[in-house]
Amino acid sequence: MESFKEQKLSTSMMEQFEIKVERPKPDPLEDIIDFLKRLLECCLSCLTCGCYHGNGSSRRSSVFNSDLELTSELRDSERQAVQNLLLYLEDEETVNPVLDENHVRALGILTYSDNLELQKSAALCYREISEKMKVPISPALAGPLVSLLKSSNMEVQKSASLAISNFVINGPATNRVTLVDTGALKHIIPLLYKTAKRQVSTENGIPPLLILLRSPDLRVQRNAAGAVLNLTHIDGAIPILIEVLERTDDHDLQYYCCAALNNLAIGEKHRTMMVAVGYHDVIQLMIRLLGTKSERVKCQACFVLRNLASDVDHQSLIVKYKALPALHRSIRHSRRETRAAAMACIRNLSIHKANEAPILSGEILGDILHVLGDTSVPEAQRHAAGTIRNLSVGDHVRELTDAGCVDQLTAVLLNIETKSSVLIEVTAALAVMADEDEVKHRLVHLHEGRVFGKLVTMATLYTNTEVQYNSAGILGQLALIAIPEPLKSEHLQGILLYVDKFLKLENSNFKHIALWTLVQLLKDPMFLGAFKDHGIEAVVTKLTGLDQQSTIQELANKVLHRLHGGQESSTASSRYFVSCLSYLLGDLIW
Repeated sequence: MESFKEQKLSTSMMEQFEIKVERPKPDPLEDIIDFLKRLLECCLSCLTCGCYHGNGSSRRSSVFNSDLELTSELRDSERQAVQNLLLYLEDEETVNPVLDENHVRALGILTYSDNLELQKSAALCYREISEKMKVPISPALAGPLVSLLKSSNMEVQKSASLAISNFVINGPATNRVTLVDTGALKHIIPLLYKTAKRQVSTENGIPPLLILLRSPDLRVQRNAAGAVLNLTHIDGAIPILIEVLERTDDHDLQYYCCAALNNLAIGEKHRTMMVAVGYHDVIQLMIRLLGTKSERVKCQACFVLRNLASDVDHQSLIVKYKALPALHRSIRHSRRETRAAAMACIRNLSIHKANEAPILSGEILGDILHVLGDTSVPEAQRHAAGTIRNLSVGDHVRELTDAGCVDQLTAVLLNIETKSSVLIEVTAALAVMADEDEVKHRLVHLHEGRVFGKLVTMATLYTNTEVQYNSAGILGQLALIAIPEPLKSEHLQGILLYVDKFLKLENSNFKHIALWTLVQLLKDPMFLGAFKDHGIEAVVTKLTGLDQQSTIQELANKVLHRLHGGQESSTASSRYFVSCLSYLLGDLIW
């Protein structure tokens, strides 16, 4: 026998070298049998007034008392059911088990018992049986199993789900039909919304759902697709979902499959996998579905294409397969939700330079402007403005202006019903387009100067910081041209307020845009005098400290130079303009 010192040394060495002793994991079948035996021993003890002590060891005796309360509540039928199942499970020669009526009745008794422990035993028995049973499952046997899915206990739900999985995967094809007819899917799907969702996903619960998608029974396909829809990021689902879509005309099934693909397409890895399957089959499938009469299928197809169009490599492919005409029809003739989804897809496609010309050609742009002006669908409005912004980054500002984009954007800007989310995109698009002098002059004179006033108000008072920032960016662009005297006089105080406010904010982007605007405004004697009287010099001086960014320090010094009467060469002014404009547009391009 080891001495205490030797034992201590051995323990020390195990800790030092991280030696771990792997103990054999308990066999689930043994656990079930052990539990059922303890139940029977307790029953016999109760019947013999404690004279029977069983054949168990001292360890069993210690557990014995804890089970008395449980067994005292058991009915005779439950005791007989326990004994019946115990004899069945202990038969080691049962390689391909067949359950007779007594076994089925015993499982039913334990399943419908009010005793949670007996329900757990029933679920575990089903799990054990499902791993061996090769004959078709009968409705009588499937009924209690499905009922166990309705249990409030997580262990019961998990074991029952795994049993169903085993019956579907390992058993005959008729098992899936029997289980569906008994209501298995109806009860599994709600579990996918609850905490059991993770366990169903990780405990081999997905394969049977994917198998059921290929069922010849349309009802089974619909239910399985609905279940898959609630389990995103499922390995192996993409090819099967695409396969189902290729051969079905059922709108419900198309909807569930498209919705599942839409969820999967959120992740970059799954988007790549999706497009690779069948060499772009999914793109052509979604474009085909844009012609369906079902609005909800069409909407989901738009969402899938939108997500796929998040990747540059897919943007040109989608246009290559002639998605634009189908998307155009969707924004012209579809309902609100589909119109917004189609517009979101076009927006993503507009990022790719090769897609600019196809979007600008024909009548698409005209319908995009129509969507932009429709306040009843703010989400579509937002994406329409975002599309114009993307197109403005290219070489098409003059073309966009001639088509009426500036006029429509400013009309939306002035509309009191326009949502904040839409104004973010509208002001961002105008900030990019205002790089062109023609656009600057249009913005100053459009709607009798009301656009200029609205921009000053939004930069000064609007609650959304993005709208404030974008509005200030546009005003900075307008400061590069001669602003009419009436507009300067009317909005002088508002301009003073927003510049002062921006300079005092912690956000360096706001400081930067305010300083850049000041450099331009201080060329005008009216603004120079007004800012001096406002005491802006003290605010700007604080921005020349070493704790500020170098670009902000440089612009602050430039402003101070202007305030003290200094002038800047045209070359230097141009250099500052290009530098600041690039800084601004870097935040606006999507």
